[in-house]
Amino acid sequence: MGERVGESAVFVGRDRELSRLRAEAGGNARLLLVIGDAGVGKTRLVTEGMRRVAVDGVAAVWGGCLPMRETLPLLPVADALGELSGVDGGELLDAALAVTPRYVRVEVERLLPQLGSGAAATTATERGQRDRLFAAIAELLHAAAQRRRLVLVVEDVHWADTATLDFLTFLTRARRDSALMVVVTCRGDEAPLEPHVTEWLAHVRGIGGVAEVRLGPLSRDETAEQIAELAGSPAQAPVVDKLYARTEGNPFFTEQLVAAASPEGVLGFGSGLPARLVELLVTRTARCGGEARTVLSALAVAGRPLGEDLLGAVSGLDVDGVRVGLRELTAARLLADGSVRGARRPRHALLAEAVAAELLPSEQAAFHERVAGALQAVGDDTSVAEVAGHWAAAGRVAEELPARVRAAEAAERVFGYAEAARHWQRAVELFALVPNPEQLAGLDLPHLYLRGLDALLAASDVARDSAFAEEAYRRFADHPDPSVAASVHLRVAWFRYDRSPADARPLLEQALRLFEQVPPSVDHAKAWNSYAQFLLHVEGREDARRAALTRGLEVAETAGAIAVAAGIHINLAHDACLRGQVAEGFAIAERARALAEASGDGEAVLEVAGDESDLLLKTGRFDEAAAAGLRGVQAAHESGRYPDFPAANAAEAMLARGRTAEAAQLIDPLTDEPVEPDRYSVHALRAEIDLLRGDVEAAAGRLRQVRSVLGRISSVDDAGDTARRTAEVAEWAGRPEQGLAEVREALARYQATDWTVQCGWLLVVGMRACADMAEQGRARRDESATRAAVAAADDLVGWVDRTGGTPFTDHPYLATIPAARASWDAERGRLAGVGASEAWLAAADAWAELGCPHRAAYAAWRHAQARLLAGEPPAAVADAVRSAATAAAGHVPLLAVIRTLADRARLPLDAASASVEPHQEAAPYGLTDRELLVLRLLGAGRTNPQIGAELFISPKTASVHVTNILRKLGVSTRVQAAALAERAGLLGPS
Repeated sequence: MGERVGESAVFVGRDRELSRLRAEAGGNARLLLVIGDAGVGKTRLVTEGMRRVAVDGVAAVWGGCLPMRETLPLLPVADALGELSGVDGGELLDAALAVTPRYVRVEVERLLPQLGSGAAATTATERGQRDRLFAAIAELLHAAAQRRRLVLVVEDVHWADTATLDFLTFLTRARRDSALMVVVTCRGDEAPLEPHVTEWLAHVRGIGGVAEVRLGPLSRDETAEQIAELAGSPAQAPVVDKLYARTEGNPFFTEQLVAAASPEGVLGFGSGLPARLVELLVTRTARCGGEARTVLSALAVAGRPLGEDLLGAVSGLDVDGVRVGLRELTAARLLADGSVRGARRPRHALLAEAVAAELLPSEQAAFHERVAGALQAVGDDTSVAEVAGHWAAAGRVAEELPARVRAAEAAERVFGYAEAARHWQRAVELFALVPNPEQLAGLDLPHLYLRGLDALLAASDVARDSAFAEEAYRRFADHPDPSVAASVHLRVAWFRYDRSPADARPLLEQALRLFEQVPPSVDHAKAWNSYAQFLLHVEGREDARRAALTRGLEVAETAGAIAVAAGIHINLAHDACLRGQVAEGFAIAERARALAEASGDGEAVLEVAGDESDLLLKTGRFDEAAAAGLRGVQAAHESGRYPDFPAANAAEAMLARGRTAEAAQLIDPLTDEPVEPDRYSVHALRAEIDLLRGDVEAAAGRLRQVRSVLGRISSVDDAGDTARRTAEVAEWAGRPEQGLAEVREALARYQATDWTVQCGWLLVVGMRACADMAEQGRARRDESATRAAVAAADDLVGWVDRTGGTPFTDHPYLATIPAARASWDAERGRLAGVGASEAWLAAADAWAELGCPHRAAYAAWRHAQARLLAGEPPAAVADAVRSAATAAAGHVPLLAVIRTLADRARLPLDAASASVEPHQEAAPYGLTDRELLVLRLLGAGRTNPQIGAELFISPKTASVHVTNILRKLGVSTRVQAAALAERAGLLGPS
């Protein structure tokens, strides 16, 4: 490409900003934002910065957003990839493609068709497909950056489409170890910025590895230097002062004022100089000849660079006329220096705006019409959206309708769902304005609505654009063609489900009735699968769900919907396992895997892999589950898909086995972004990992985010899992009442469902909260609090009884039930104030046999605690405490309470020093270690019985220690002792 100097012909000043840019390009920044007003020199700064880092071997590829009425999604990304194909004669691109997964070339072909056979030129409206494209581009750029440090420059994101911004977010979060840097320029004075741009800026500023350069105006001395460079000689001080006052240091404004001076270059301005820049720009263009004005008008209305051929078609000039105009505009500094693959553009967007604004409406319409015709004749997918926009500006609705359809389909090919939806909705509006619309559009009106609904669903704009869905329902719910009416019911049900699952059910059922009147189809199979999931996740009805899945499988097989059939098979595998037919379930899962692989549908393969790891997880085959989940993660990476489901299952299996660090290594990189409804699972696992790492508040905050995005649409099992994690966090934070409330709320959703078999651990967490509350009540001699805790526990027991004991009845599919039952019994003993050490020992053994060290360590801790409270000597439980500490590795809160227990019982956790009983005098006042512990509890207001209970000594022994403390401190009361100890700094942390 030619040199990019769109704002000023010379470069002065900016030493600090250039140093920052160069440092970031050679450092760890993944994204650098360059923000400044129009004309302040953002492009010139980045151009100069890239020129300077090029000496260090850094390559820069550029793409720019343009102020066009409509644009193809990801156009600046496509431009940058086009530049990458030319770096080192194409060798860098070829080398990068050679080391990336096969899917990368297939997907990148969507933006660079010259790469291959066009195998990727398919239309799709699955959200995962867009992530696959993003992953492919990211893989390619990172691979190129491994061979040569690379900078991706995206200019003017204030005009960016949502897909481009989403990709930049994706790229910024990816691969922290990469040698790729992204530089983005954005106007800070665009009033106002589009909401999606404002949201994007706010979001990326909160991501690690994002830096920002704010570009302000030049100083007075720097402006004088610029004037001298432009004019060829220094200007007198009064002239500089006047120019600086008018331009306020804006380099583009200065350039235009200097260029507006007399042809002789004398910088003396009379009183007739226009006061406003727009007037100045218009005055300057008026001085040009007719060809130059026509060419500049054509460029201004086109809103994009144009080569000579297109300029001739748009302007109506012959080749000689176009060239005369271009030469005059270049001499007058009204064109950007250099060219973009032979295309020229105005010096600055402000100039284009001023020129276009001066045209009469009829002149503008004529230019728009010629631009649309010229671009349409080229037949390039990258310009179909522009064509539609120009036909709209020209008022040519008959030409706009087919252009909108082509633009929507082109946007879908690169997964620009939001842009595609906008084109489909506009096509719907145009349908009533033109004769023979079906012939022009190639689709009838109902199918335009259906395509628009699919795009909105894929764009996750369900809540924002539900009005469009309801409009489709009003118009076509009673359509005479049952297949059309059924498809409308199905999609509107998906829209309504987000607001209220109950409102979706009658639409799903009506869709199924309508589909029965027509031959089987993919939509029909999807409807049965959706209905089955509704019956399970919302109503918890396994039997009804099984019947729905069976019917859906029949439809899918008849219709040849292999990918849908794979998804139904894996759901049937889960169903078989829940019925106790585990071997059959795994056999069905194998068929699901084979179907998914045969379908060639990457999403189906990923779904089956995730579900298969879930089956292994529930049967207690944790290491196999982790391995299966990791295979799914690898498959996701190789196919460019998001690995949330298999990653979450793999991490959960690792956590069950106490492998916290491994789980964190897998989950942390996937949870930098905000929580989204379809990716909540990895964030739920991240919260659990944060808890295990000891960051209780971070865990609580992330779970609040998970709950907020799930809202009312969360399924029974999702709500139960989230409640269980939230309750455990609350209990480790010392808030058992909050934990109990979470459990109760979740259990209310389990009423009259088949999910009760899976809620055993949720009940155990609830009983733990009750036991904690009862212990607190007894310690405080608060009988009402103790009675309330016992009553709450009785409610939990009653809930279990009403289910026939299902949560704690052995089941061949759910391997953790026996261990959970043992923990339930032990917590109930603790609630009653009974040590129940044997019950805790049984729980510890059950969890250890299952291979769950953290839960075994918790039970072992309680077991040792109960024995000490029963009066056994500390030496008798020393080995048990040390074993619990070893098993608790990777669980910071649990290890902390085990250490506290060891400290209070004076048990060194280091086995080598177990025989050494420290009993040294501690200055000042000659207090022993044990007396210092007693003093701290005394200072916290504990009574002698409470001190004895916490230190596993009798109240009488505690009284003896208190008496000795008072004597050594030389005081007569406990209050005096506490006050003196506080002043002496003896109380330490509470």
